[in-house]
Amino acid sequence: MKNQNAGAKADKSPKAATVLHGIAIFINLLSLCCGIAYLIHPTPYLLWNSYGYFIFAALLANIVSAGVGGSHRYIDYCYLLLNNLGMFMISTMNTAASSDVQNKTSQSIMALVMFDFIFLAGAISSGFRTAGAFRDSEMKPRIQIPSGRVIKNFMRRLALVLLFLYWPAGLFISYILLIKSIGAMIEGSIPEYAIFGGFLILSSSVLAAKLRWRKKGSLANKIIIASGILFYTICLAPLASIPSMIDNAEKAYRDAFGNSGLDEISDGEQYGFMKTPFSMQDYFFGMRTLDYEVEENILYYEGAAGADAGIKLYFDAYAPIEGNASQPDGNSVLIRIHGGSWTMGDKGASNYSAENKHFASQGYSVFDIQYGLNGGNESFVASLAPKNVKGDFDIDDMVRHIGIFTTYLAEHAGQYNANLGSVFISGSSAGGQLATALALGITSGKYIDILDPRLNIKGLIPFYPANGLPGNVGIGGASDLVDPISLVGEDSPPCLIYQGTRDGIVYPEYTRIFQKAYADKSKAPCALLWMTFATHGSDAYTPGYYNQVFTYYMERFMHQFR
Repeated sequence: MKNQNAGAKADKSPKAATVLHGIAIFINLLSLCCGIAYLIHPTPYLLWNSYGYFIFAALLANIVSAGVGGSHRYIDYCYLLLNNLGMFMISTMNTAASSDVQNKTSQSIMALVMFDFIFLAGAISSGFRTAGAFRDSEMKPRIQIPSGRVIKNFMRRLALVLLFLYWPAGLFISYILLIKSIGAMIEGSIPEYAIFGGFLILSSSVLAAKLRWRKKGSLANKIIIASGILFYTICLAPLASIPSMIDNAEKAYRDAFGNSGLDEISDGEQYGFMKTPFSMQDYFFGMRTLDYEVEENILYYEGAAGADAGIKLYFDAYAPIEGNASQPDGNSVLIRIHGGSWTMGDKGASNYSAENKHFASQGYSVFDIQYGLNGGNESFVASLAPKNVKGDFDIDDMVRHIGIFTTYLAEHAGQYNANLGSVFISGSSAGGQLATALALGITSGKYIDILDPRLNIKGLIPFYPANGLPGNVGIGGASDLVDPISLVGEDSPPCLIYQGTRDGIVYPEYTRIFQKAYADKSKAPCALLWMTFATHGSDAYTPGYYNQVFTYYMERFMHQFR
């Protein structure tokens, strides 16, 4: 009787495993077919947003299927290693492609192909598990880890290395997302990459449990798997917050600017705008940009004397393709100013050039500019800045340099088909502070001696602006340029602000104070969009949820006030 019960139990387990592996096969094959279709015809439809969730389901199903395993253990190990390599490489390649000025689509073909390869590998490995699910448990597996002790030890040590890499990362991510920011730049890349990080941690935990301890029910295995699941769940917190984040952004936008800006272009199709604030497919594959033209490294100023001696300042000009019927705003201007604590950073890839490409493809003349940085010493930070911009510059000098660009633009507007009557200013962190000083310095009339008043500022779009913080890194300047809040007045332009709730460098309270100054002094409205769990620099992954949501409203803001 005891043997009969054991046999019944053994029969039940393979059937449950077969169902699980079968589901994994179906999801992988569906994802593979859609992936191939997207490679052939990548036009963004809402259908692709649904496909993004199939990608998510396929990645999770594959890890679970490999964890349950089958008679071919070596296939399980190989898939989990492939998943680790794939998640790291895909996120890296997507970032590089979006930041590459010359990558016209902002997407990596290799990342798209790697996803399809992962789906194919997932379907094949699950197929092997299904085929072996009903085999006699005592039968030797057809594919085994080679019996050599050296290879076995290598694989087990590799599992421990992955644990030592990703478990501390899991603890760090959990601390940042659930407890508090540490106020360091290292945290900037955490929340927007959290989905990739979650899959890395989960697959590494499953691999370690399968390789290091052979006994499935051991306490060590249970701890490893439970920790992996916990870290994975925490990594999904930003994704889970997206619906409420979008609802709050929608309310903040409508409260500040009314309904016309959103209702007039609710689907955005006629303008080539984003159809939805967030697309899971775009998160995995990258936000695809349309056609644009770019001219890089145009010299606008060469210092000859004094503090400016020896510096050369350049800009990149992005323009829509002539005759593009999807252009909503003709030649309205967008000036983007990079961040970097006033000591490092650059235009181009360092300034998330996917945003430049995106708005140029929609009909804007986009200018990504350099300015002098405080980098005259030989510190490591100074080495991160281009040599041609380094000097002993304070905020007054930086604003003066940007002012030289505004005069250059005013004098060459016809060359770039730039409409000076419709200008938007944007920047992040230190660039957000300088963008604020530029916009308010012109509209207040106080600094039109160095900032060209021929530019009609229609909107200010700062990302976590570091207003009042230059002194924290030892950089001085005029008080109302260091902290432009005092320049807010009746004629200040409409303002749309990006701010992360977990920003430990530009504290959220600073941004609240800036928005209140608008409410108290300006006739123009100002909306503050909160990015849940977002840290400083959380728009670095431009296809990430934070940048997607803000870009959706930024499109509509610029269209409404152009």
